Amino acid sequence: MSPCPPGCCCPRPGFLVLCESLGLRSLPRSVPLSTSALSVARNQLCNIDHLLRPFSGLHELSVSHNQLARFPRGLPSSLETLQLQENRITYITSGVLRQLGNLTRLDLEDNRIRAIQPGALQGLGKLQVLTLKGNKLTSLPLNLPPSLTHLDLSANCISVLDLPSLSALVNLQVLKINSNCLRSVPESAFDSLPRLRSVDLANNLWVCECDILYLYRWLLSGRLKMATDLVCTEPVHLAHRLLLNLSVMAICPRVLKPNERIHQLGFSSRPERKLETPTVKPTAPGVQSSCVKKRDLGGLTDRSSQQKSAETFTTTGLLSEVRNSRQDVPLTHILPEHYSLETLSYEECLSLNATPPSVSLPHVRTTPSPPAEEPRCLDNVTGRYPQSNSTSIDGTGSLLSTNKAGPLPTPNPGPVAPQDSAVVISLLVVLCVLVALLTLAVLFVLKKVLTRQQRVAPLQQSSS
Repeated sequence: MSPCPPGCCCPRPGFLVLCESLGLRSLPRSVPLSTSALSVARNQLCNIDHLLRPFSGLHELSVSHNQLARFPRGLPSSLETLQLQENRITYITSGVLRQLGNLTRLDLEDNRIRAIQPGALQGLGKLQVLTLKGNKLTSLPLNLPPSLTHLDLSANCISVLDLPSLSALVNLQVLKINSNCLRSVPESAFDSLPRLRSVDLANNLWVCECDILYLYRWLLSGRLKMATDLVCTEPVHLAHRLLLNLSVMAICPRVLKPNERIHQLGFSSRPERKLETPTVKPTAPGVQSSCVKKRDLGGLTDRSSQQKSAETFTTTGLLSEVRNSRQDVPLTHILPEHYSLETLSYEECLSLNATPPSVSLPHVRTTPSPPAEEPRCLDNVTGRYPQSNSTSIDGTGSLLSTNKAGPLPTPNPGPVAPQDSAVVISLLVVLCVLVALLTLAVLFVLKKVLTRQQRVAPLQQSSS
C-alpha cells in the first residue's frame, strides 16, 4: 500500500488523496504517482507549474481556494475535472490548455479573469461544463468548444452577446448570464441553439425599447420554459416594470402605423399582457444604471448561501444518493469502490481514514455537478445582487427556484374582487337614493314656500 502524505487523508492510498486546509505552500512530496483524484484545496499554494506532470493517471484535481496568480502549466493530459475556483487568476492564454483535451469540467469561478485569448478553450473537445461566474469578463469568450452543455457566465460585466461564439454551441442546454450588463439581445441570438432548455437572464440592465423586441417575441413564443421576470431599467417612464407586462406600442411606438393591426406582427392587441407565471419581484428603483452602481448597492453574500441556490441541473454524486436512501447506515459501510472528489469530503475522509469499507457498491463514475448559480460580480453586483425570488422552469416543466433574496417589489395592483365590486355598487345605489330623497325634500319645501307667498300676496292687496 502506497504511503499517505503527512496530515492528508487517504481512504485508499494511491487512488484518492485529500490534503485540504493544511496551510501548504507547496505540494506534498510523498503523494503516490498512481493517485487518480487529488485535492489540495484551501491551502496557500502560489505555483504548481509542471509539478503534477508525472501523475499520468490523475483524473480529478482540485486546487481551489489557493493563491494561484495564473493558470497552472504542465498539468497531466489525463485530467477530466479541474477545479480552480477562488484563486487570483487574471487571464487565460491560448497555450495553457493545449494538452488538456480530456477535460469534461473546468471550474474557474470567483477569480479575477478579465480576458481569455481567442481559441484558448477551443481545443477542449470533450468539455461539457464551464464555470466562469464571478469574474471580470466584458464579453463572451470567443471560440468556445461546441461540446459545452452547461455554461455559467453569471456575475460578470458582459454587455454584448457575440453571435458567432453563441451560435457555435449547438449542444448547449443551460446558459446562465444573469447579473451582467446586458441591455438587449441581438436578433436570432438563441435561434441556433436547438438543445437549449434553460436560460437565466435576470438582473441585467434591460433597455425596453425597439432593440429588445426580439427578446420580447422570443419570451412570448413559449419555445423555452424559463423565468420571465426581466425588469426594465430604461427608458425612465418604463423603469422598474416587467418587460412582459408591456405592450408592443409601449416598447416601440414607431413599429406600428396608426391603422395597422397589431396581430400582423404576432402580438396581442391588448395594451397589457397578463403573464401566467409565478409572481416575481422587480428590481428596486435606482439600482441598475451601471455595473459599478450594481455593486455599490449591496453587501457580499456568503459562499454558503451561494451554494444553496446553485446547481439547478446538478447530477447527484453516488455517495449523496446512498445517504438519501440509507440514512441509518454508517458511512463506513457505503463507500463506493471508486472514490471521487465529488463524493467524499475531507472531513468525511478523516472520520474513515482508519476504517476500510466493508461493503462495496458497483463501480460507478459520478458526473461532475454543473457550476453554482448565485451571482457574484466584483464590478457589477446589484446589491450583491438585488436578487429576485425568480422561478425558472426547466425542459421537463418542473419549477426551479433560484432562491434569491431581493428588493421590495413595485406595487402591482390586481383586478378588484367580485365581492368588493358588489359592495361598491350597493353603496353607490344607496347614495343615489339618498340624493334623490334630499332633492325631493328640497323641492317640496320650495313648493310650500311659493304657495304661501301666493296666498299672502292677495291679502296684502285687498287690505291696501
